[in-house]
Amino acid sequence: MIKKVNKDSNKVYLVRVQPRDPVTGKRVNLPIKYAKTKSEASKIEKEIWSEYKSGLNLGDGNAVFVDAFQKYVNQRANSISQVTLKAWQESAESFAKYFGKAKIKNITTPLISKYAHDYVDKHQTTVSKSSTIAKRLIHMRNFFKNIEGKSVKENPVPESALKIFFKQSDFSLPQEWRILSDQELEKIRKFLIKDLKTASVSNSASKLAILIESYTGMRVGELQALKFSNIVYEDNNWTLKINNSWSDYTRAFTGSLKARPKGYSRTVLPITNDVVLLLKQYQIKQKKYFNENSIINSSDLIFLNTHDYASAALSEPIRQKSINDMFKIVCDRLEIKSNDKRLSLYSFRHTICTKLANTPNMSYPWAAEKMGHSLQMFMNTYVGVDPSINQKMTKLWLA
Repeated sequence: MIKKVNKDSNKVYLVRVQPRDPVTGKRVNLPIKYAKTKSEASKIEKEIWSEYKSGLNLGDGNAVFVDAFQKYVNQRANSISQVTLKAWQESAESFAKYFGKAKIKNITTPLISKYAHDYVDKHQTTVSKSSTIAKRLIHMRNFFKNIEGKSVKENPVPESALKIFFKQSDFSLPQEWRILSDQELEKIRKFLIKDLKTASVSNSASKLAILIESYTGMRVGELQALKFSNIVYEDNNWTLKINNSWSDYTRAFTGSLKARPKGYSRTVLPITNDVVLLLKQYQIKQKKYFNENSIINSSDLIFLNTHDYASAALSEPIRQKSINDMFKIVCDRLEIKSNDKRLSLYSFRHTICTKLANTPNMSYPWAAEKMGHSLQMFMNTYVGVDPSINQKMTKLWLA
């Protein structure tokens, strides 16, 4: 499609090509381009179609694998997040170094296995479900899935490729997340509530973020994007109705929640009256502080950056690192140890999901929705052993 637009003197005609994916049947949004003249726009449109047909239709197996994979990544650039795109691009670069000019038809399962072992040896990395090589193989399998039965008879990347390519002794156990006990959660909350009553604005944001996280277990990007207008009273409880997320990587709001369409919103787990009161008090103190420093909170952000005026002027929230650094200080003060496990702000998410899963008569679909997950993801990823439940069950067994 060629459309005349009035952007500026160098972008008069918009060129958009939206072919249908031969596998899914869905429209594919290729990157939009601009031209100065209509004839130039027509030429660009033909070039886009030619590139698409020679690359992503992958009519035969003689196409160079790494070139075709790169085009596959480029094709999806407008439909995935910048963080996900970065991971795919890293896979493309890794494949380019190893496979060179090898054609699609010559990419075999034994060759992919050699690549996987070479990658692990060179990078001295681990082998696990969450490892980088696992992501590389998933990306490759998804690519071949699109051309299976066309350019290739069957997918050369088998399901559960890691188990097929590596011995059991090659695998390493992923470091577990630290699950906080009920007593530890209570200690953290009491400490923060007491401290926030007298803390200055510049010393309150990260602490308030940790407090909210201790009740809701939101993704950190969702926490950073919180607005005062997200505070709502529903079903006789205070909660937060969210519809946006922030990315430290792109330094921008995503405009939606993870794996959800734009406009979708959800309410998180309830927060207490004490927390709401602290939020309201912080809103008043924040407004006064910003007025004194000529800062305008036009985006209504709760956690607008108070330490960097340039970031505040751009409506950027505090960084995830700042919140995690404060959480480390809090844990040190309260003598909460990692116990050789991963301890960070994300521990609250794992803790709360685990507690939800171990609550008698809990509706798992309700719990998954509150946490922003599919039911399957909630069960597979977050259902762990609650230390509080574990202690009770041990006592019961010994009795």
